[in-house]
Amino acid sequence: MPFSSSKYWLGAFAAPMLSGAASAQPAAFDFDSLKGRPNLNQTVLGTSGKWSLEKLLALTQAEGMALWKTLPAVALAEMNGHYLGLGPDAKDEVYQKNYAAYMFSETSPRGYWLGKAFRPLTATTGEGYNRWRFAGGRIDRNLRMATRMGTSLIDGKPAFIMDYSAFNKTTLTDEVRKLDDFIYLGAATTDAGGGKRSKPAFFILVGPTDEWVGPKTKP
Repeated sequence: MPFSSSKYWLGAFAAPMLSGAASAQPAAFDFDSLKGRPNLNQTVLGTSGKWSLEKLLALTQAEGMALWKTLPAVALAEMNGHYLGLGPDAKDEVYQKNYAAYMFSETSPRGYWLGKAFRPLTATTGEGYNRWRFAGGRIDRNLRMATRMGTSLIDGKPAFIMDYSAFNKTTLTDEVRKLDDFIYLGAATTDAGGGKRSKPAFFILVGPTDEWVGPKTKP
């Protein structure tokens, strides 16, 4: 099935390789020169035009969770395909570095987190997995979950639920709500004992970027 340019938007950012560029070494760059620059509207996502990639990455964890609590649940049938995953906290550099070391590193035990994938199985249930890249280009599709519409463990309102305990020995649960077409905000918690949940970890999903493939673990 051909991909719609509006739906599978990531391919538009694939730059052509110039002749001889593969052997060239990048020049040293002063990253401090980028600090404090306003650049919030360059990569517009969704259909409303209100949200860009830069704006999403400028959110803090607290801002993301406050926004998440105002949103409606995304319909189960809408979550179908692969989704890019992001984990911003714009004002906490320590959090950013630790998150990157754990979730965005090919040398970490998990690998580099590419995002999640979903497909509906019935009108009320579905399944999904996470995608990870490792050194050498290997992609693992694992950390599976069962999906359903349900009541949030965080605020008691409707949410799209990812239940990891269906396939793994874990109490991890993700809950997703819709910010805009193709932009979804998520909150991850675990059992903290005494009927309580851990502090939510805010994340973002953008997509679908391509179609469902199916889970596959490393050899």
